[in-house]
Amino acid sequence: MNNAFVRTIGLLAVFMGMSLGGFAQQPTPTTIAGGQGGIQFADTEIPSGVRVLEVHIFSGDLIDAVQMLYTVPDGRVLAGPRYGGPGGQQNILRLDSDEYIVGLSGRYGNYIDSLQIRTNKRTSALFGGRGGSQRYSIDIPGGNQAVGFVGRAGEYLDAIGLTFVPLMMRVAGQTAIAGSRGGAAFADLDIPLGARVSEVRVRSGNVVDSIQAVYTLSDGRLVEGPIHGGRGGSRSVFYLDPDEYITGFSGRSGDYIDSLTIQTNKRTSQAFGGRGGNKAFNVNVPAGTRAVGFAGRSGEYLDAIGLTYAAGSNTNIDNQQRRNRRSRADR
Repeated sequence: MNNAFVRTIGLLAVFMGMSLGGFAQQPTPTTIAGGQGGIQFADTEIPSGVRVLEVHIFSGDLIDAVQMLYTVPDGRVLAGPRYGGPGGQQNILRLDSDEYIVGLSGRYGNYIDSLQIRTNKRTSALFGGRGGSQRYSIDIPGGNQAVGFVGRAGEYLDAIGLTFVPLMMRVAGQTAIAGSRGGAAFADLDIPLGARVSEVRVRSGNVVDSIQAVYTLSDGRLVEGPIHGGRGGSRSVFYLDPDEYITGFSGRSGDYIDSLTIQTNKRTSQAFGGRGGNKAFNVNVPAGTRAVGFAGRSGEYLDAIGLTYAAGSNTNIDNQQRRNRRSRADR
């Protein structure tokens, strides 16, 4: 069994033990460039909330190996698998907090002779040697960011490509939460860029069992956010208009969230849940922002509830997407 595979499994075991409270990312691989030797590899199991912090390139006359380092929401740094052999001089490309990888280029023959990394802000130095009979250039689609590598490797890096996921919007913060101290904490902080909340799914009976946001992406696809709470109760769905967004919650709580009403910029929903609860609550996002997800505590039921929020309208997100496209066109 190859060492890269063993290291990948070890890293995934760490990742799978995390509760990042976001979307399950399923990276898409690009095509690969290079030779036919080596063993296939692909970073296709990357948890939500992870950001590429550094790219390590080990090289001499050829590219010996590549490796990514990640940061996770709790601040820890985790090393991804090293693909390739043990040789080469280490070079480190460190990314800014608002920087992400958009492409690769270089030359190859039987192996990857040289490698240059493109980000949304710059182009790296050229790593490796001057050989290679063919030039390659790999770009990921606009509105996405690279989160890993795909290719072939053995003693050297034989072939290379990227795996990518949608860009995530910058969540500005979260409200205070209302309810009890039971359950485990959660917060939706990792939301695809351009997504809007188009449905809220609530399961409830005498109390609110669970809540879930469903998002419409800029290309029209629906993506389900995580379910916060248990599987009991009857299911209800609150649908939002294209120009509608959540601004707050109100209801009653005791040991759990007993009842919940959703406020938007246009209306107030029906009340979900029962008639119990000894405390009334009212949670609102700051003026000029809109809710993009939920925060709180949950277990078998919804124990406490609040909101995560971002800048006021989809216009801000659309402008960011246009800036990303212009940046790519200028390179």
